[in-house]
Amino acid sequence: MIARLLGWTVFTLAVAAGIHVAAVAYAPQFIMWRAMAATIGKGVNTITHGERATAAARRIVKPSPDLLYSTCVYDVSRNPVRITTAAPTDTYWSVAFYAANTDNFFVLNDTQTGGKPASIVLIGKGQIVPPQPEGTITVSAPTTTGIVLFRTLVNDDARESELDRQRRAADCAPLR
Repeated sequence: MIARLLGWTVFTLAVAAGIHVAAVAYAPQFIMWRAMAATIGKGVNTITHGERATAAARRIVKPSPDLLYSTCVYDVSRNPVRITTAAPTDTYWSVAFYAANTDNFFVLNDTQTGGKPASIVLIGKGQIVPPQPEGTITVSAPTTTGIVLFRTLVNDDARESELDRQRRAADCAPLR
């Protein structure tokens, strides 16, 4: 009786440990796969500008109603990708890069660029970038796919349409 109970306990603990390991190993990739599928919009290596978040919005995890979001699902398996940020005036903006396992590997914001737009070339492993204009930032992607997330703060509701127009100057496209 005790041996049988001990056997079931060991079996249950082994199954629980296996499920835990699988969840830790595969949940981030599954989460990002779902996020990329929901965000893909116009396609890969193309920016998509979302509407202002509401209580019902869930394309972005825990969206802020004070932010305008733009996204780009990147794929650097064949070519590097050029990301050009917008530079909405007199407000906070940022661009953040996420790998396929949800790791955030690069962030840039308005303070770091002095309020000016930035040009970023995202490269995959082993890719070589031809000479770029001065000031271009080169970032190495740890995975071939992921998401670039642009955020713009709507610091005054009266400026929403102006800030929306300004943020649409951002771009995400294959580097040719």
